Amino acid sequence: MDPEFGLGVRTSLPFDQVVLRARISLRAHGFSILSEMPAPAGIGDESGRRHLFMAVWEKLITSGNLGGRGLDVGDHLSCNVVVFQEAEDTLVAALDPTEGMEGWVEGAREAEAARDALQRALAQLLKSPGSPGLSLPVV
Repeated sequence: MDPEFGLGVRTSLPFDQVVLRARISLRAHGFSILSEMPAPAGIGDESGRRHLFMAVWEKLITSGNLGGRGLDVGDHLSCNVVVFQEAEDTLVAALDPTEGMEGWVEGAREAEAARDALQRALAQLLKSPGSPGLSLPVV
């Protein structure tokens, strides 16, 4: 993936299996999936490739950072993820939660931790089902 646009991984695994792995891996690394939205086939692309957008939330407010600048209305870090097909591969891409955090020291630290967790979650997607740290049903 182009680091200018965020984080991501590419795999030859089928789309449905990657979606399942993404859900499990994201949850295992502290993220909550607030919503999912499949894109209708053919939107912006006549190939009919599949897309699934996930609104993913990484808990930012903890007892250690309550009341910090910008946290007065219950902020959270948005870490939106998309799973999509591209030719024979399936890609999982995520927005970098550190983008836009310049000048906010407390938030930037939390965003760095969220980015590290996202990177671990994405790396875990590439592990085989029998690997340590990945317990997935075989689809």
